[in-house]
Amino acid sequence: RFAVDFTMITPGGICLDYPALGAFFQAQRACRPGLVIMVEHIDLVAEWPEGAALRYRERQQLPGQAETVRWSTVILKRERGRIVWRHLHETTATA
Repeated sequence: RFAVDFTMITPGGICLDYPALGAFFQAQRACRPGLVIMVEHIDLVAEWPEGAALRYRERQQLPGQAETVRWSTVILKRERGRIVWRHLHETTATA
């Protein structure tokens, strides 16, 4: 689901490339049991023949912990007949 040239800016300001993202997911696998993620307020920011930019709000909550909220912008592109994530930028939302 991710392009090989994928990049991501985390809420902490760290830039991850595709290999770093893979390592992150591998390290996080099954280490947050009960995590609930809700995506809402999805808006189309721009579109073009081979892709689009979307903005959405993501809420995450672990049992017994406070909910975290972030706004994200994602750039999607068409690659070999499928839609893949090219770039993701996440920003933590504060009350």
